Amino acid sequence: NTSGIVLAAKNAAALRELNQRIKDRQVQKRYLCVVHGRMPQPRQTLTAYLKKDADKNQVRVYDQPIPDGRTIRTAYQVLAEKGGFSLLKIDLLTGRTHQIRVHMAYIGHPLVGDRVYGGGKNPFGLESQCLHAKVLGFTHPETGERMVFDSVLPPYFQRVLTILENRI
Repeated sequence: NTSGIVLAAKNAAALRELNQRIKDRQVQKRYLCVVHGRMPQPRQTLTAYLKKDADKNQVRVYDQPIPDGRTIRTAYQVLAEKGGFSLLKIDLLTGRTHQIRVHMAYIGHPLVGDRVYGGGKNPFGLESQCLHAKVLGFTHPETGERMVFDSVLPPYFQRVLTILENRI
């Protein structure tokens, strides 16, 4: 249910190289999202521990390290706040399954439209969550050229921003 850029390789060698770069944190991943509430700080880097429940296809977040848990680090910056919602720019410092969704929900600011971690809140009647893979940057594995891609927001996400902008 996340919109935006997806990285795909054209062959097995490129896939191995890109996967290694992702593992080594050499791929820039920036997202935009709309969350419920006002954030406690205009900019913050969050650290927690995540454990996946494969049976439920969900993850849980913990304050302390746990057995089989993995560290997650999520940096956010508030771009706008209006009507009890915040537009955030998110930089993933680690890349784990559902990381942004569960990390924001864990701190009490679930994503708008998130049916799994959103606590049943969907004030705009969305079919998808307001989470968009906006920017993807990496060095091309064959040419060495720095590649940066930017994706436009989908109509449903833009509609939410328009509604929020027009709120008094």
